[in-house]
Amino acid sequence: MILSSYLISGCQPQISDFVSQSEHNQNGSFAASVSSSGKYSVSSSLYHGVSLWDLNTNGVKYNWYQTPKDQSFSMFDDGNAKAQADNNFVFATAIANDDSYAVLADKENFSLWDISTGQNQGYWQVRQSKVVYRTKTINGATKQLSIYDVVDSNKCLNPSVEKNEHCVVVGNIRAIDVSNQGKHILIGKSNGVVVHITIATGRRIEFLGHQQVLLDQEQKPFHINNAINSVALSPNGLYALSGSSDQSAYLWNTKTGQVIYKFQHHNRVVQVALDAQARFAFTSDSGEQASIWDLTTGKMISQLQYISRQEVFSFARFSHNGRYLVTGAPTRQLTLWDVKTGKQIKHWLVSPRKNSRPASAVVYSAAFINNDTQIISESSSGLSEVWDIK
Repeated sequence: MILSSYLISGCQPQISDFVSQSEHNQNGSFAASVSSSGKYSVSSSLYHGVSLWDLNTNGVKYNWYQTPKDQSFSMFDDGNAKAQADNNFVFATAIANDDSYAVLADKENFSLWDISTGQNQGYWQVRQSKVVYRTKTINGATKQLSIYDVVDSNKCLNPSVEKNEHCVVVGNIRAIDVSNQGKHILIGKSNGVVVHITIATGRRIEFLGHQQVLLDQEQKPFHINNAINSVALSPNGLYALSGSSDQSAYLWNTKTGQVIYKFQHHNRVVQVALDAQARFAFTSDSGEQASIWDLTTGKMISQLQYISRQEVFSFARFSHNGRYLVTGAPTRQLTLWDVKTGKQIKHWLVSPRKNSRPASAVVYSAAFINNDTQIISESSSGLSEVWDIK
């Protein structure tokens, strides 16, 4: 369904005026990603699974389901071979920079899909670890604590009830990305671990730079695993950018795990983005810092200049020509920035879902189209909208 443009005025000086609008999910979306080219989007909804949309024709190309009932999982080195799939909530999606593959993820499962054929290339489940929960004696009674010690982080075989051993997923999936041709997948987990997987070989490398080791009252070491909130993978899969609640973002080499740059913040890092042409990186936190970095030198190019005390971003992407950065926010805001100066160029408000109270929407994704003269967005309202830059 295509609607003609209209204006929404509010108490802010900016005006929300879209060029065109298409309804992709009548009841809203859980997640969505627009491809870098602006040709495709994937959208996760409550009633229709995940749909791949051709944005040029505004038609559904394929309908996908993350984990069809009784679908056996493939296994690299990061799953349970005996696991059976069930329908799960897909909250994270990504499309390769070359429009070749898409990845879908819920908290414990992820899958890879071929955009040209619509065929699934594999289902995987994150590994379970064997742990022992700590106990504490209170008034003569033994109470199990929520803190546990990891016995075997790589697998969970034959847990002993007598030893209070359990199989648990130590790190749920929080963010995901995929490289060109679907060759590599990058996963950010709630336990502070970032996993890079090479599909053809099953090679798996864990980046542990976001983890900290502290001492408890008995001076025993334990991990405070800071959640990975956002990840970005270079188109060739060789470089990863990860942002965490540990107030830092790392650019690192996926072959060696070696840190190239560390971008320090003063609040939890909630959003990161890599320029597809390896010119820039973007990192933003939950406070006042949102920075654009030069990937040649590691130095800051600019810091986004906004009036509010803090700004939390839900999405960011650089333009093809390297002049602009577009960001999305949980407050309907879609904003265009100047890369060199960090100044705001233009601001829009995406449309809320029909009859929603209060009128709200999260901007999930956006892309530059028509030679960087327009932006196409997807939001939680289930709407795809096109905006004029000039």
